[in-house]
Amino acid sequence: MILVDTPTWPWRGKLWGHLISDSSLGELHAFAQGMGKRRIGFQGDHYDIDAEEHALALQHGARCVDSREIVRRLRDCGLRERSKKEPWSIGYQSEGIHPFAKVNEIVAEVVTRSDHRLSAEEALASARSLSDPLSVLVVERSEETAIVLEFKDPPLFDARTVDYLIHSVKSAITTVELIFES
Repeated sequence: MILVDTPTWPWRGKLWGHLISDSSLGELHAFAQGMGKRRIGFQGDHYDIDAEEHALALQHGARCVDSREIVRRLRDCGLRERSKKEPWSIGYQSEGIHPFAKVNEIVAEVVTRSDHRLSAEEALASARSLSDPLSVLVVERSEETAIVLEFKDPPLFDARTVDYLIHSVKSAITTVELIFES
């Protein structure tokens, strides 16, 4: 079952709550993806959600419980993750529409791990895109690299060099996340 608590924690001018599953991370990721949440927002055992996303989660069938119940359910099902993941470091973030042909150049410049850079370049080269991304975000942390692209009309990528290739749709915009792990 997917559970949310009421957003009450202030951060960056908004109130935030949590989105969890009391049975599996697969269920949580599928639900979050259906809401248009980015996988890079996963916090080890939950996704943070703002008030708008809270309402959307309820519309999609999540059940609202208090924050103590969130923690209890995570503990009871064995999904509670106490360790904090290191934050993503932004390598590149575009301002507006970006030429697709330039994304590989950006990856070559900003991705620090050579294995991730080569896999990303291969995945990007596999896409035959006629549309430019509305935005480009490249983030890294010690064992992961993610390239997040937003499109109105997304291309198809060859997923063989990508650990996670995730598509989510929100407000007619498709977000494509290419995530590379070690």
